Amino acid sequence: MKSQLLLSLALITAILSLGTIPAQAEDKVFTESGEIVDGDVWVLVDIYNDDTIVDMSGGMCDFITTHDKSTLNIIGGQAQVGAQDFSIINISSGSLSGAHAYNNGKVNFSGNAISLRLAAVDYGIANMTGGVVEYLAAGDSGTLNIYSGVVTDSLYASGNSIVNVFGHDFYYDPSGGMSDGGQLTGFWLDDTSLSIDLYGVNTYSHINLIPEPSMLLLLGLGSVVIRRKK
Repeated sequence: MKSQLLLSLALITAILSLGTIPAQAEDKVFTESGEIVDGDVWVLVDIYNDDTIVDMSGGMCDFITTHDKSTLNIIGGQAQVGAQDFSIINISSGSLSGAHAYNNGKVNFSGNAISLRLAAVDYGIANMTGGVVEYLAAGDSGTLNIYSGVVTDSLYASGNSIVNVFGHDFYYDPSGGMSDGGQLTGFWLDDTSLSIDLYGVNTYSHINLIPEPSMLLLLGLGSVVIRRKK
C-alpha cells in the first residue's frame, strides 16, 4: 500500500509538472513521417496516411490524434493522445494526461510511461504491459488488455467492453479497495503483485481473468492424473 501511494504521488507530481501550452502555439498536421522533439510546442496535432510514422521524443502537445493506419511512437515529451481508424500509438515513456483508443485504434502502453488515464472505447484496443496509470477505463465495445504495470487509483468498465487481466492467483474481494466495485489482487505473469480497485458495481462482470500458460499446463496435467487414478 505504501509503494502504491508513493507511485500515485509520483504520478500526480508528473502530471502537475506538465507545462502550459502558450497562447500563440499553432496546430500541426503530419501527412508523412516526421518527429516531435524538445522545443516543439503544438496545440492540436493530426497524423494522417497509412505509411506515416511520427516519433515523439520531447516537446509539448495539447492533443495528438492519429488517423488512417499511421503510427505514433512516444518515448518522451508531454501530451494527450488518441488513436483511431486502425492507427497505432506506442507509448514507452513520457508524461501523458490521457491515452485513448477508439474507433478501431490501438494504444500500446509500456515501459516507464506515465498517464493520468488509459482508455479503450468504441472498438478501440488498449494494451498495458508496464508503466503507471491512475485511471483505467473501457466502454462502448472497447477492449482493455492488462499484462503488467501499476494502477494507482481504479479501473472502470461499462457497456459491451471487455477487460482481460493476465496473471495468476487472482482474488476478488467485493468489499475491498477504496471504490464501490471491490478490489482485484493477485500476480502478474512476471510474478510481481497486482492490486486494482474497481469503480462501479458492474465493472467486475466485464473482467476476464486469464492465468499464465504454465498454470494451464499444470491444470491439464492434474486432470490427466485424476483420470489415470480413476
